[in-house]
Amino acid sequence: MSVIEKKPKRELSAGKCLTPIRSIRRKCLDCSAGQAQEVRLCPVTSCALYPFRLGKNPNRAGLGNRQAFARLSSDPAQSTGESTG
Repeated sequence: MSVIEKKPKRELSAGKCLTPIRSIRRKCLDCSAGQAQEVRLCPVTSCALYPFRLGKNPNRAGLGNRQAFARLSSDPAQSTGESTG
């Protein structure tokens, strides 16, 4: 029987769990000598972390907007991109 290795616990930061997005943000700050402005102005667009450098997941943009969700769910033609006229 083999021993299953446990994954290391994520580092805690000021009482908060270090999520993957926060880890990326920290890496970008480390790469930019701790300067948030330099992270914003990062010229390395070929970096795999570039879209996540500001501490947000661009793939989730707009998912928390209840008004937009209500508008899209009330008009099914709008959500599929079909025109009604």
